[in-house]
Amino acid sequence: MLSRPFAAIFCLSLMMAAAVVSGQTIVDNPAHPAGGVETIAMTEQWRLGGEDEDFFFGTISRIHQDPAGKIYILDGQLCQVHVLNGDGELLISLGSEGDGPGEVRGPGDFYVSPDGTVNILQGFPGKIVKIAADGTPAGTTNFTVDGTKAQFGVLIRGLESEKGLFLGGIQMEFGGTGQSKQNYFLSFCDKEGGQIDRLVKKLHVIEYSDFRMEENAMDFAWSRMDIGPNGQLFIAQSRNEYAISVMDPDGTVTRIINRSYQAAPRTDRQKEIAEQIIDAIAKYHPVPLRSKEIEKTEPAIGGLTVMNNGRIWVQASVSDEALPAGTWNLFDVFSPEGKLERQVALKGSFNRNRDAAYLLPDGRLIVVTGALDAFLNQMGASGDSEASQEATLLEVICFELDS
Repeated sequence: MLSRPFAAIFCLSLMMAAAVVSGQTIVDNPAHPAGGVETIAMTEQWRLGGEDEDFFFGTISRIHQDPAGKIYILDGQLCQVHVLNGDGELLISLGSEGDGPGEVRGPGDFYVSPDGTVNILQGFPGKIVKIAADGTPAGTTNFTVDGTKAQFGVLIRGLESEKGLFLGGIQMEFGGTGQSKQNYFLSFCDKEGGQIDRLVKKLHVIEYSDFRMEENAMDFAWSRMDIGPNGQLFIAQSRNEYAISVMDPDGTVTRIINRSYQAAPRTDRQKEIAEQIIDAIAKYHPVPLRSKEIEKTEPAIGGLTVMNNGRIWVQASVSDEALPAGTWNLFDVFSPEGKLERQVALKGSFNRNRDAAYLLPDGRLIVVTGALDAFLNQMGASGDSEASQEATLLEVICFELDS
């Protein structure tokens, strides 16, 4: 689907269309850019982990790069953020597991402040553990609403802009009727975690008398967002729609970037993974799971990164058969204004369903081999298949894209 070039006769009808509707700029893109797919090579720069006994990764939850070029890797199992220079040399490891100053349990995300402070998000009870660049504990930040710390709160996503914080997670309410209300949210907050505006929200209700879980009902945009150079939020809110909203901190959507899109059916392995994840989540609830329902397709947008030059790189759902021969992953590349400029297929033999790809804002790419297996094993969702039982040593490999 994504590798087929278009003849020149169709170019005019398939060009980007932009219109202003109620103050929003709507940018509609075709399924493919006129130039088709560009296949590019990856040149390795450095690697860490794997068979190297001097550097071990447990699970890798998030990777960031700061404006100075330093690279930060969060190991959710070891509860540490490893700080590297641009050449992959370890500068310092921040944090450890525990409940004391500078310690955290079960971290899933982090962000880096302009002064170099690393802010690690603990899932539950939700809080932000702050560690200075030299490793000194720098206190904690709590998510608050109207000055009150959120009860039964889980923090999942955190992003910082010049104006404040974008914090996302779940606020849970438990009733006496055997019901759990899970309020999924993304809020814009001040630098101390105080909510200013709730930008996106979704209610997921669990009935324990008839405990069922549906993948789409549980979906939220935590992994489909990034901050642009001017502090705006780029977010794909809907799982099954290829649409990116560009949002001001007050919630005003100034631009919507659409692309024509046909979802590819899930493979048997992708279905198995989705079911394993639901089963693992269900174990944290007090009653047995009666049934589960998964989606027939992968999310329309797997992730997005806004680069230093303002371009938006989107990892879209695509079938393995649609990838050009000799490639393993494909990205849609949009201009800062939202026009689909090109599609980039990466040469190599990695497995896009098993290995994670992190684009750095400077244009490089980091591959984490075995990321899925490590994640499933940590969740206790590895299953019985031979592939999922395979012992995996995580390896982090940094590449320059030869475009």
